[in-house]
Amino acid sequence: MGWIDSHCHLDFDEFENLPDLYSNLIKSGCTGILVPAISAQYFPRLLAFKKQFAKPNTEFVNIALGLHPYFLADHKEQHLHVLDEYITKARPLAVGEIGLDFALDIQSQDSQLWWFENQVQLAINHQLPLVVHCRKAHDQVASVLRRLKFKHGGIIHAFSGSVQQAQNYLQLGFVLGLGGALTYDRAQAMHKMIKTLPNEAYVLETDSPDMAPAFARHETNSPLNIPRIAQYIADLRGESMQQIYTYSTQNFKRIMKLAD
Repeated sequence: MGWIDSHCHLDFDEFENLPDLYSNLIKSGCTGILVPAISAQYFPRLLAFKKQFAKPNTEFVNIALGLHPYFLADHKEQHLHVLDEYITKARPLAVGEIGLDFALDIQSQDSQLWWFENQVQLAINHQLPLVVHCRKAHDQVASVLRRLKFKHGGIIHAFSGSVQQAQNYLQLGFVLGLGGALTYDRAQAMHKMIKTLPNEAYVLETDSPDMAPAFARHETNSPLNIPRIAQYIADLRGESMQQIYTYSTQNFKRIMKLAD
């Protein structure tokens, strides 16, 4: 079984030679990618990218549509209506990248919560899973999901929380995105958490072009780094790379409601 990058931004300007990248991804065993939006201005661009990147393999690129907390200043209230319309028209796999980033300006927390709650409600209306960005706010994210009785699951992108926070998300029907951060020696707490996860708990991701792994820390991150990230996880868990590929791909397809 091949592998899926469950979170990358290949529509960003850092990626110039897309035909070569696609060819290299296929050669390295990649069977698909999920590209989430960050703001309403990116929606048309992302739809165009989906059509062009893997042509004629139209199933290779999947997208999520949402309004990222980091770009709060770009969001206007009418963008919720725009998002609703695009979800209906474009039929993305998920609503995302949305969430809470409390490592940002503390004054924005109430506004972030408003945007997050409204987008979770949109996902409920459309019966779609979420792609969640969360920094220093795992308990608040879980609280919102419980209060709104969210039942459609999703991915907690770039998860680096505690074992208990991981369990909380799993109980809510989510899986955890594991990427380049785990390859750093300082990530000892993350290593311990990864060893505790059941096989159905995680997916692979890069967040390309950001969050480069330790072995490529001065380079633009790419989905081509997934095999080495998977090897790190395999070594931590005492499993084979093929097992990591199999579990993570099955988990992605299950959580995103894709047929095998």
